[in-house]
Amino acid sequence: MTPFLQTPRIIFDHGAIRALPAELAQLGSTRPLLITDHGLVRAGLLDRLRAALPAAMQAPLFDQVPENPTAAAVDAAFALYRTENCDAVVALGGGSVLDSGKAVAVLAGHADQTGWGRCADYMGHPDRITHRVAPLIAIPTTAGTGSEASHGSGIHPSDTTRAIGLGSAWIIPRVAICDPDFTQSLPRHLIAQTGLDALSHCIEGFLATQRNPLLDAVALDGARRVQDWVERATEAPDDAEARWQMMLAALAGGMAIPKGLGPIHAIAGTLGDQGLHHGLLVSLAMPPVLRLHTHHAPERMGALAQTMGVSSGMEVADEIAALNHRLGLPATLRAAGYRPGDLEEMAASVAESRFNEHAPYLPSVAEAMGILREVIG
Repeated sequence: MTPFLQTPRIIFDHGAIRALPAELAQLGSTRPLLITDHGLVRAGLLDRLRAALPAAMQAPLFDQVPENPTAAAVDAAFALYRTENCDAVVALGGGSVLDSGKAVAVLAGHADQTGWGRCADYMGHPDRITHRVAPLIAIPTTAGTGSEASHGSGIHPSDTTRAIGLGSAWIIPRVAICDPDFTQSLPRHLIAQTGLDALSHCIEGFLATQRNPLLDAVALDGARRVQDWVERATEAPDDAEARWQMMLAALAGGMAIPKGLGPIHAIAGTLGDQGLHHGLLVSLAMPPVLRLHTHHAPERMGALAQTMGVSSGMEVADEIAALNHRLGLPATLRAAGYRPGDLEEMAASVAESRFNEHAPYLPSVAEAMGILREVIG
């Protein structure tokens, strides 16, 4: 059974990074492993994080997380964790880094007790994850994935394969330090794509069939914030208020994920085998899926339409398509370089996806085929 509400300890505001030493002390950590990627090192965000640490603290660094997280990178980070005798994980980055940090925390807490010491041992096996997960502090640098507050982690067996879930309520980070100043270096296209990712979490979380009025309210609030602020954040990356609002929307989406997702993420998961950004995949999947939901979940879609200031579910889908266009996102995946494979196999993958467990409507294989054709172009 999914917990009704489970969140990390959340530190949220401009300058929140200053809370890092106190949070590490509260977790009893004196030697955390820092996990990030090369881009964030070059952007100077790692230096800002290190500046917040106590001067005498030793914090080994793993900075080789790829754009889409892989099992090999997780295993390499865990090897460093062991070699350096670390006692916690601090993940600084977007969804790839945060998801990798969750996987390392799982290995750090379980490998010696269970004998399962590789990331692949836990992918698709939530039953193997227990309370032993090592302490994890998540510091998001994008306003989109919500991984800092969610129970999921998607890891790719390789960089050319679809992600496999590594999910459990036990991998929700102990602490989320949400400092909007750490999103300032994002390029325009990533602000747009991660913002649409946040919107997809809020929308599918709200539409999911599990009963949770509290998370419904959080999800609707997040959806409206994305609609109101993502264009301003994209047009003016230095706008501090826009960054604050988008980080809050992303946090809302992450909190809503445990309520359930749906076909939008089933499609993104199926199409996630060629290195395209997850936010781009969900942005193109949202309009056709929401048109389908308008027919099969009219009450929920009506409530979503009211929140987004339009009159019908169809107009929600049209508004998101128009938003994609205004943000300069590609109109199809083919335009972004995607090379489609076996559409019948892909449609079956969508229809059978675990993401559909709590969806308001499960597309048939034929309906999934039609959506894929529209998304791919």
